[in-house]
Amino acid sequence: MSTNLIERLKAEGWTQQFTASGVRLEEALENYRMLGFETRTVPVRELGCDGCTVCFDDVNDKSVMIFTRPSDKPVDDDLYESVDE
Repeated sequence: MSTNLIERLKAEGWTQQFTASGVRLEEALENYRMLGFETRTVPVRELGCDGCTVCFDDVNDKSVMIFTRPSDKPVDDDLYESVDE
């Protein structure tokens, strides 16, 4: 799969972010969504990356690469209220 998948995702408007797993993955996905991004994850083992994924070759490894792109949906932001002047 490898680089072709990454290039295809980039052509679809996705931006490659970073690798994560577990709690940190969930935090990152939630944060990106709160900032108004769509998120997509791809298991690192599926990326290939010319042998660069040897650290993630363990069958039990759940690390994924996070990809984001701007969403068309409005952000539901409870932190700020709109003020009419």
